[in-house]
Amino acid sequence: MNNNIWLHRISHHAPVSYPLLDKNYITIGFSDFIYDDFITKVLSAGEGWKPKWDVLDAAFEEQWGTKPRIRHNLWRFIEGFKKGDWVVVPKTGTFSVYEIIDDLPDYITKIDSKDIIDWDGNRHYFKNERLYNESHVFIDLGFFRRVKPLELNVSRYDFADSQLTSRLKFRSTNANITDLKDNVIKAVGAYRLNKPISIHSNVKETFANSFLDILKQELNPDKFELLVKWYFERIGASEAYIPPKNSVDKTGDVDVIAVFELLKVIICCQVKFHEGKTDDWAVSQILDYQSKSQEKNMEEESSLDDDYSRVNWVISTSETFSEKAVNAAKEEKVQLFNGKRFVEMLIDAGILSLDKAFN
Repeated sequence: MNNNIWLHRISHHAPVSYPLLDKNYITIGFSDFIYDDFITKVLSAGEGWKPKWDVLDAAFEEQWGTKPRIRHNLWRFIEGFKKGDWVVVPKTGTFSVYEIIDDLPDYITKIDSKDIIDWDGNRHYFKNERLYNESHVFIDLGFFRRVKPLELNVSRYDFADSQLTSRLKFRSTNANITDLKDNVIKAVGAYRLNKPISIHSNVKETFANSFLDILKQELNPDKFELLVKWYFERIGASEAYIPPKNSVDKTGDVDVIAVFELLKVIICCQVKFHEGKTDDWAVSQILDYQSKSQEKNMEEESSLDDDYSRVNWVISTSETFSEKAVNAAKEEKVQLFNGKRFVEMLIDAGILSLDKAFN
């Protein structure tokens, strides 16, 4: 998207402005300047912005006898807003995003008065190019832009990040917020996918790889097994332990066993601490262990009843698994977790007490 993004606050005569917005008209005040084809005089004053600005500046001096800061709001509305630009309209707790579809601004008098109805259903009429309600109260709306809605009533809480949230509180009528283009596009995209901003998801996405690098640098195979054991305890295992490495009865290989008593599930986990790719040997080891342990009722499982379901995992710090490993795991229903996936699981489980894994 190469167009600008604008913030435009619909607060001036809101009971009329918002119903007009529902009909795809964004409005602003300054009715005093609907005269002598003001828009054409400004926009055709010359090349570049300076001659145009000078015409608008002089008009305020002539009409109001002063040059208030709010004249910048009309300037942006007339000269700044362009076809294809996005306009973000804040509202309490939400914001909506529109796209400008007209080539030029126009006067409020070009809207049929029959289409101008306020929140209470009251109609309006024009007199001397001024808008009045049925009680003959002057409604200071002077100009409008035609727009089409892109997304309506987007929750600030769920979809606006801190920068966009801060800018939505800006009290001026309008402002160029193109510097937050990425923030707005991200918010609209997340809203369309119904994926609210999540610190948890952002932490996983941002820090998973760095976290894995730290684990590889700081741990060794034995400590990595302790970390896996801690993970199982963290997610609710009633018992998690590392079988003796010097067991004479040990056939095949399993590094960590986790028992989930309430679920009647035992997870037997082969743990690999290395770089690169994990081959199918890890799958073969744990399957061989499972098969032989059932036959011999190995000591570390002697107290477990036969009605437990056995689940086989392989957790590795490697980036990937070999094709043979993937195929074997799929065939034998062994769950494979590479380094990044396991780090995400650790984050999901909570990392505040991570150091307790090694105590």
